[in-house]
Amino acid sequence: MTVDRPVLGMLLKGYPRISESFISSEILLLEQLGIPLEIYSLRQPRETFTHRSVHRIRAAVTYLPEYVLPHPITLLASNARLAVRLRGRYLTCLAAALVRAARLHGTATVRHFLQAAHLAQGRLVDRNIGHLHAHFCHTPTSVALFAHQLTGIPFSFTAHAKDIYTSEPEQLRRKLEAAAFVVTCTRYNARYLSRLNPTATPIHVIYHGIDPDFFAFK
Repeated sequence: MTVDRPVLGMLLKGYPRISESFISSEILLLEQLGIPLEIYSLRQPRETFTHRSVHRIRAAVTYLPEYVLPHPITLLASNARLAVRLRGRYLTCLAAALVRAARLHGTATVRHFLQAAHLAQGRLVDRNIGHLHAHFCHTPTSVALFAHQLTGIPFSFTAHAKDIYTSEPEQLRRKLEAAAFVVTCTRYNARYLSRLNPTATPIHVIYHGIDPDFFAFK
């Protein structure tokens, strides 16, 4: 009897993006290492051209509704189905999201929760998703955190640059506390995140690299 390997879900703000070749290169390398992947994007592509690495990626891509108003029926229907499946767990997470949204005086938290529940209902619950990894510690990680709270699937995130320093420290603390581990690309970032790390969540420094095979040397 063969057992399928757990699938790694990659949660991105947009895919593909020409300015984020470091993400597509990472996904391609993970596939080359034999790791089964799915990509979940919060935004449709806005560019007409991509890096060559994107054309070599085999992972299926699921695009989530970016905003609530253009897709209220889609989001509310998937949330209703998930509420029936999860019952009290869904209601507890929803209540916490509403309390947080009221405290922050904004609607982004509610949107992130609805997106996370939509993702959980369509792609995570009762499927072989073993781990979620989000790139950028603002919106994608907010959605990943809610998905983790709804499903129990562990998550991690990569914190890059402006997403670290434009995020409120308290929000970063919550995400650091809940994550299985965190990746960042400089030691300076790691030191800053460590000062906000309430539970000593592992923080790994992984530098960005390039694939020399993509260049023609003369």
